[in-house]
Amino acid sequence: MGLLLLLFVVIAAVAAAYLWHRQKPVVTAEAPPPSNRFHAVAIHAHANACPEVRTLSSSKFLAKEAPRLPLENCTAPYCQCRYDHYDDRRTEEDRRQASDMVRHQGEQKRVRKNRRKAHA
Repeated sequence: MGLLLLLFVVIAAVAAAYLWHRQKPVVTAEAPPPSNRFHAVAIHAHANACPEVRTLSSSKFLAKEAPRLPLENCTAPYCQCRYDHYDDRRTEEDRRQASDMVRHQGEQKRVRKNRRKAHA
């Protein structure tokens, strides 16, 4: 009887250890508070990343709008994805032309003062 009870306890312990090890760990990674208004993050997909995170890995997000890791539908046994950080979400240089940024430096031709008050 004692041997049977011991065997049952050992089997139960092995089953519990297996289920505990197999359980998907809950690792929550949040984007850090932004250091500037345009602080951005991109998801760096790990080699065992789920298909959903792979579709998002080519996009940059404002840090406040980034999805939390692991994603809700993550199918990886252990999510190892992480955030890559950027100062700005934009990747290209400033597209404005120099002529767009030059202010008029000629003679002021507006004669009337408070010209907007007349239409109020």
